[in-house]
Amino acid sequence: MRFDVLETYLTGQFPRSEKLVEATRAAARGQISQSDLETAFRQDLAALGQLQRETGLRYYVDGQLNWQDLFRPFSMIFNGITYGGLIRWFDNNTFYRKPIIVGKVAFEHTYLEEYFRGNLLPDTAAKKAILPGPFTFTVMSQNNTEKSFADLVDDIAHALKELVRDLTNAGYRFFQFDEPSLCTRSTTEDELRIAGQALDTCANGTEAKTAVQTYFGDGGTIAGRLLDYPVDCIGLDFYSTSLESLREYSFGKEIGCGCIDGRNSLLESPEDSLRFLKKVREHLEPKSLSLCPNCDLAFLPHSIAEKKVRLLSEIAEKWGNDGRA
Repeated sequence: MRFDVLETYLTGQFPRSEKLVEATRAAARGQISQSDLETAFRQDLAALGQLQRETGLRYYVDGQLNWQDLFRPFSMIFNGITYGGLIRWFDNNTFYRKPIIVGKVAFEHTYLEEYFRGNLLPDTAAKKAILPGPFTFTVMSQNNTEKSFADLVDDIAHALKELVRDLTNAGYRFFQFDEPSLCTRSTTEDELRIAGQALDTCANGTEAKTAVQTYFGDGGTIAGRLLDYPVDCIGLDFYSTSLESLREYSFGKEIGCGCIDGRNSLLESPEDSLRFLKKVREHLEPKSLSLCPNCDLAFLPHSIAEKKVRLLSEIAEKWGNDGRA
């Protein structure tokens, strides 16, 4: 089992700085040009890249700074999708525009550099892409076609597979598929099977690292299925999932320990976090461990999110000092 190094990475959207928020509002009012707005985005992304370098994160994300929500870019990247009204994002005080499936969903091979800005990250960075999982994408959409739920999940999975291929060619080395809907609703065995088949479509054939990321719900209720999915890492929200609910399972995969809370400004104690990680190692005996936030840090003020990233580094350093046993 590999426990000598604790890999750290981010798992979702990063908050915009106050300067970028102001620039976005000014652009919406026509007070600054799109070129000036792009400059503000690039400054934020450069700062995020520097933060990830300083804190020694294993994989770098671009923060999805110009994404309005997890799905909206795909109305441009994929054919067959438009979007509708604002819907509450699970139990948070944030919203997303509901995707509306109006035709055959297929990858258009366009807009990649607009929404996946890894080319602006440091050249030496191992880049990570955060993608909506095909099951959650379908659950959160409105189906205006005659396709069945299972067929629509499959279409989205194949479109994502092509996207993964293009991003791999662009240098991405880690793909995270967000599947909160697996553990935030009463999911049937048939739905869990459909989700697994779709992830197999997305992840099969890539040499990059892959993860299914759950959050906002108890991953213990579906842990048996998650472990069967063809991904390298199972990401769990340990603010919604208890260790006790996982004890019966044999974890032959990496666990992405979401024990830095992206929805609470309170900073975790590094010592308490280290003790918890040791409990995960002792009780679940996973193939390996990584440390990450339980969800997007975009729910937090920018300054707090930055402190949480530095906290990841501090905990990993403590693990390296005394967590090798």
